Amino acid sequence: MFIKLILFCIGAIFGSFLNVVIYRLPRHESLLFPASHCPQCGEKICWFDNIPILSFFILRRKCRRCKLPIPARYPIVEILSAVLFVIIYYVYGFSYEFLFYTTLSALLLTVTFTDLEKGKIPNCVILTGVILGLYMSLIFWPVNFINSLIAFLAGGGIMIFWAAAGKLLFKKESIGAGDIKLVAMTGIFLGLQNTLLTLFLSFLIATVAGISMIIIKKAQMNSRLPFAPFLTIGALISLMYGNQICAWYFNLMR
Repeated sequence: MFIKLILFCIGAIFGSFLNVVIYRLPRHESLLFPASHCPQCGEKICWFDNIPILSFFILRRKCRRCKLPIPARYPIVEILSAVLFVIIYYVYGFSYEFLFYTTLSALLLTVTFTDLEKGKIPNCVILTGVILGLYMSLIFWPVNFINSLIAFLAGGGIMIFWAAAGKLLFKKESIGAGDIKLVAMTGIFLGLQNTLLTLFLSFLIATVAGISMIIIKKAQMNSRLPFAPFLTIGALISLMYGNQICAWYFNLMR
């Protein structure tokens, strides 16, 4: 229990840094300078107002100086990051998979919220993920390094195919270049089998969400939904339960 509490705190700290990345990268700002500050009034945030998760509630969701609301995204990212650290540890323990998949979860959280807020998937995050994924795969998972390369190419190739098919059918761009690169990057971490499962789950969840939003009149038939959140959900399910889901499916097909 103590280890899980420590990992929860470490994950929350990582989430706090991810919030900096999510805010600053789309605005082409330095991740290091200036120090943490209120985006509305520019006031430097003191250390006791910058405690992950807790400070948001202690300050009653407002900046201490200007009293303007602090976006709910800050505690959400910190909590998600903390919970993912604990869950991945619970599934894999302290292993190379733990390092591998906490890295992937951090990358996915970053692109999910930049996509939700700005409709962008920063290329530098994708490039960082590709470099880290290939390096870690070669060091920690050398037997499956080729599998990672195949999944990288297959994931990107499948998305390119669907992008071309969507443009042909609907006469407009249905899948962005950022989504294609994101799937390719994710493939490096998941391998071929779980990348295919991730794509299936992502499209399934996106379809259900899209239909639901149309029914409740929160979207229209021609509305474009950000794909990164659905890919993140599919990838997280796959990295935690992918082997069990695939084994169940193959046994069902016998």
